[in-house]
Amino acid sequence: MRRSPRLAALGVMVLVGMGGAGGCSSGDSPPPPPPVDNPPVPSGEKLAGLEGPVQVVVDDRAMPHIYASTLHDAALVQGYLMARDRFPQMEFLKRNVTGRLAEFLGSQSSAPVENDVSARVIGFKRVADHIYASLPAGSQEKAALDGFAAGVNVYIGELRTGKARLGTGAELLGPLVSNPAAFTDWTPQDSLALGRYLSYSLSYSAEEEVALTKARAAAAAFPSGNSRAGLFRDFWSFAPARDVFTREGQSSGGAPPKRSVSQTRLPDVELLSQAQGFLDGARRLREVFGDDSRGSNNWVVSGAKTASGAPLLANDPHLSLPSPPLLWYSHLNTKRAGGNLDAEGISLVGVPGIILGFNERIAWGSTTANHDVTDVYEENITAAGQSGAPDTVLFKGQQVPIEIITETIKVAGKPDVVLELENVPHHGVIIPTIQNGAVVPRTASKAFSVRWTGNDVSSEIGTFLGLNVATNLAEAKEALAKFEVGAQSFVVTTREGEIYWSTQSRLPVRDPRALTYDPVTQTGLSPAMVLPGDGSCEWIGEVESSALPQDLNPSKGFIATANNDLVGTTRDGNPFNDAHYLGWDYDIGHRIARITERLQALVDKGGVKPEDMMALQGDHRSPLGALLAPKFVAAARRVQEERRQPGTYPELSGLVQRTSAADLDLLAQVAGRLEAWSFETPPGVDIGDGAPSAQEVSDSIATSIFNASMPRLVKLAFDDELGAMGQSPGTKDLGRLVQFAILEPSRLATYSASKGDTVLWDNLSTPEVETRDERIAASMLQGAFYLRDRLGADMAQWQWGKLHTLTLASLVPATAGESPVTLPTPGNAKFPAGYPRPGDNFGVDAANSGLTNPEKFSYENGPVQRLVVEMTPSGPKAWNALPGGQAFDPASPHHADEVEHWRRNKAPPLYFTEAEVNAHKASSASYVP
Repeated sequence: MRRSPRLAALGVMVLVGMGGAGGCSSGDSPPPPPPVDNPPVPSGEKLAGLEGPVQVVVDDRAMPHIYASTLHDAALVQGYLMARDRFPQMEFLKRNVTGRLAEFLGSQSSAPVENDVSARVIGFKRVADHIYASLPAGSQEKAALDGFAAGVNVYIGELRTGKARLGTGAELLGPLVSNPAAFTDWTPQDSLALGRYLSYSLSYSAEEEVALTKARAAAAAFPSGNSRAGLFRDFWSFAPARDVFTREGQSSGGAPPKRSVSQTRLPDVELLSQAQGFLDGARRLREVFGDDSRGSNNWVVSGAKTASGAPLLANDPHLSLPSPPLLWYSHLNTKRAGGNLDAEGISLVGVPGIILGFNERIAWGSTTANHDVTDVYEENITAAGQSGAPDTVLFKGQQVPIEIITETIKVAGKPDVVLELENVPHHGVIIPTIQNGAVVPRTASKAFSVRWTGNDVSSEIGTFLGLNVATNLAEAKEALAKFEVGAQSFVVTTREGEIYWSTQSRLPVRDPRALTYDPVTQTGLSPAMVLPGDGSCEWIGEVESSALPQDLNPSKGFIATANNDLVGTTRDGNPFNDAHYLGWDYDIGHRIARITERLQALVDKGGVKPEDMMALQGDHRSPLGALLAPKFVAAARRVQEERRQPGTYPELSGLVQRTSAADLDLLAQVAGRLEAWSFETPPGVDIGDGAPSAQEVSDSIATSIFNASMPRLVKLAFDDELGAMGQSPGTKDLGRLVQFAILEPSRLATYSASKGDTVLWDNLSTPEVETRDERIAASMLQGAFYLRDRLGADMAQWQWGKLHTLTLASLVPATAGESPVTLPTPGNAKFPAGYPRPGDNFGVDAANSGLTNPEKFSYENGPVQRLVVEMTPSGPKAWNALPGGQAFDPASPHHADEVEHWRRNKAPPLYFTEAEVNAHKASSASYVP
């Protein structure tokens, strides 16, 4: 089943970085090589705004290698060429971010207006305006942004005059182009807004904090003394599923401050409900970049452990997967003309520069670090005492006036929507009540405000500017020191052989009164939930850089991150009791555990190669399968023993009695399949490379059985409690709970010593007492029934690739039917349901189908690149693949060529040196002022 259009995102906060004209790099850099192809000459196609001639060579993978004399010109040509390839995406994304979708789509439904309201409340455009205004005149940041916008506008001018035309799949934008009032130029602020939008998608946690507060309040349905009184701690645990961390034993800067735990009054249910309309819109806005299964992997390996003696870097961010991707290959060079820029990698559509990649001296990658940089506050509001005066909030004993921010949303064919947003000066915008897509004026005396570091001016552009031109580790560190919003785990390798990791960002220090939550007693306050806005739980400083997780050249020979708890602050289940509070919402740890396991084996063996890095990026071992499938097999065996000799396992007698002999035989068969499983998860069907092996088919069938059983086990075991609360956790929390309940039940708050198990297995709504083995066996039967109904009675046809598929949907909706931009192309005879894919939940090569929908096994999030770089003494050697192609137009030969590499988990080499570029030249062009 094809999914609706969604945006992709990167595992970074994207605000361009690249160098410009100037002297040669310091150090022992060799003299400039001879010119590539033909040097720029004063002839060629004229591009308005250029300061000098620019030469472009496009290689056979459609990457443009842009040779300019200034940063401004490199960015201008990048913007022009990117717009030629991807403008429909760029325009749609810009409007999504700046709250201008309704301007041309508002007459079709209420959804564009709702999206625009969310974007205006969060304020990407407002903060982008402030950032741009803060950039010094003549700075390289402004040169890059201004040049890029000028290049995009050259292409927009061609659309206006008819010189250029929108390609197939962009028909929705056709009427917009002919509307002078709505079809506006690209601005530097649009690129900055896109950057802040991405940082929002990876660091803004207001929705999660309100949801966690609601869940904690709902858990009160099981009061103290009830056997399920601790279920909030079980369902929404802060502990990792695997105790594997990036750096063990890093000092957190001394002893934690003394914190007295007190009972907490939770916000009223009505107040929590009032915020839900906005939070739902914010979630939809953010989910275009991926749902809660999104994430990223990166790692670096020391040259002392590699075959070549050169360090290796691997980076594969896992976010949503549209067609084409929101990444675009590019190579920017001013060095040939005497500048200091020669960087290659991926760029974000709509933003200038190289965001993940390499230059002659260093390579870098990033994943989201999940530092907590958002707080939601409950404000006490006093109505104005006189007409025209503002309402006020109580803060540190004083009444502080609320500010009004006015936003006007233009709606096609309808009156403008005027928003008057309330802003608490010391916190942020008050969450409005939204009903049926409209903002309802506030009447209550309480409301929530949101404080997020992304609301403040910062210039991450400086970080990427520095990384693009850094010649050594010291310069890379200097660049990273400027990174403030949306913490990333940056990894860096250098030509000198260093490997480095940093989580540099602005991370608030909270008042100790905000960190009193005790997960055991479930009392106290926590930044993971709504805090009082009276001034008692404020940000009182910033964590010093030296206390942030980081490492340099560790003796173990590698550094790896995967959105995990980086230094073990959650090992005890309480992230709030350390000297420095870092965060709470981490990946549960299966990816980092598997990556660490394989890297350790590789470095112990020595001679690590780039091919090993690529193989690890494509690791498809099932984490939960390896842990839980043996327990499934054991449960099914006990059922058969009870069947043969009644009374052996009396707790299973009811299941045996109500199950037919044929179905009990079926249970034995599926258990046999699981017992033979290697825990690899191949699709088991022909993906275009020939028939799969017998072992692949066998593993594929076992993968289908396990993954059909898991969401059914979740429903059988937990739907009764979750239904009583009216709240439900996501896949990460459910996966961790199932793992703990089966393997370590004594660590759960709902563990019963007398039963020797958690009480969660028992269904509240039945008179019988259900047990672990009964629930597991019943879920296996239900999973087998589902597979039989969907794929047929012949178990040999239950291949995973028939269920687990990926469709790369177009970001720009089609005017009718499915977009021809979507991959596989609609109507594709070989892959009508999408590309068959390996992998399952929590795997390294992310392909999570989730645990909340027992009918869905397709997925939408995964690696948006597969970058590997070997940083040799003579320069970088790099490999990469994208999930799509360079061009939006489905008629282009480069619309789907990259996905053919990507879906096979292959990454061909990139071309960086002039000799490599020339050897793989597909075309070239010259541009002049």
